[in-house]
Amino acid sequence: MLDPIRETQDPTNTASLVLAVADYAAAFAVAGESVLATGRHCLIDALARGFEALQDPECASSVAPLVPGALMPGGARVPGTSLELEPAQAAFCIGLMLCRPAGADHWPASSRPCAADVLGAILAAADYQARKSTMEGKAPAKVRDLLAAIVKALEIQGVLAALDERNEAIGHELRSARVTASAIAAALLGGTPGQIARAVSHASLDGEIHVHAQEQQPFGRRHWVAADTLGRAVRLACQATAAGRPSALTSTEFESLDLAGRVLGAGPLATSRKRFGTELIDRLGHLRQPQDVTRLTRRFRAAVDSCFPTRQAERVKALFAAPERLDDLPVNELIAALVTNGARQR
Repeated sequence: MLDPIRETQDPTNTASLVLAVADYAAAFAVAGESVLATGRHCLIDALARGFEALQDPECASSVAPLVPGALMPGGARVPGTSLELEPAQAAFCIGLMLCRPAGADHWPASSRPCAADVLGAILAAADYQARKSTMEGKAPAKVRDLLAAIVKALEIQGVLAALDERNEAIGHELRSARVTASAIAAALLGGTPGQIARAVSHASLDGEIHVHAQEQQPFGRRHWVAADTLGRAVRLACQATAAGRPSALTSTEFESLDLAGRVLGAGPLATSRKRFGTELIDRLGHLRQPQDVTRLTRRFRAAVDSCFPTRQAERVKALFAAPERLDDLPVNELIAALVTNGARQR
């Protein structure tokens, strides 16, 4: 068995990139109000887009169980609906809502990379694990942990994008989203660094689905593929962290990690743990302007009003208007505030 932390510190092999991603997702402590505020704004922006998407009948009809009636009580919930699904399908449905094109620009700190690319997986994994912890009598993750996960996802996407500029072998951007989503989902599900590295390896080497960039029709195949990427990422994370799976890596698995690192664009001495932190988020935070916050808040409140009954909409808006209260709320309680009784507002 190999120790992923020790191997992470060895930058002479390309597997160090995969192990660095896993170590960062599992152990890095995100701190600082400015950094968390960036994550919070990305969350608000994504939720606003999701609630707006549910007003599109074509999108709303596709947000459903994989098999009609195949719900999972105690599973991951889909904000803006009454659905409780297994985490992978929940990630697909949320991703379908978030990947839908919208008229307004993305929130500045979530445009490159786009938080919506992976937030469906993050919300599904976080809600499922928080509900599971509550049922087991354990303390569930707080919203601040969810915000930290969003920050880490943006950082991983940013690093992989930088490698893409130097190495064309990284391939399609969907791979970056799948790798990032699998790493963060596995961490949220309680995976060890070795299990997270296993999920990242599988996500890196998973088959590609190519979509023509020119395909821009509303709610087209391109958006379905992006959502499907999130579902596959969560499925890989669940498999890697399943009960009974060893936390340490075998020498055979390490060979796969080495190949995965090369697929992602790593080379000898190319990556170490120091590459991952909050530098990208710090830079993106400087893009935040008061008028941007005002515009984002206005859009979010309008999307909430369009999706929820009046009383529930007021409660949701009040919750997000108090960041100090929001951040200390258990994740499962936040998602509970965002579900409906099945009657969507039109």
